[in-house]
Amino acid sequence: MSKVTKESFFEASFQTKEEFESAEIAAKSDVSNDAELKVTEIKLEKSVIKPKDNQEQHGSKKSIGTKNSATGGEQKNV
Repeated sequence: MSKVTKESFFEASFQTKEEFESAEIAAKSDVSNDAELKVTEIKLEKSVIKPKDNQEQHGSKKSIGTKNSATGGEQKNV
């Protein structure tokens, strides 16, 4: 059986929380390295499977792709 390469692409949503002395300081500040970070959602956008032998020898870019959601396994129409 020939080897393949699988590439997966994800979309993620994050939430950050920080405390500040005032609303003015908070409004002027960017997110710091000390902010609390929470991943709220991760979705698998697509996976692409490429034959490794064919790609290396012939420079082929032919691929097989699948689209799913990591949070529910449902297919998305794009």
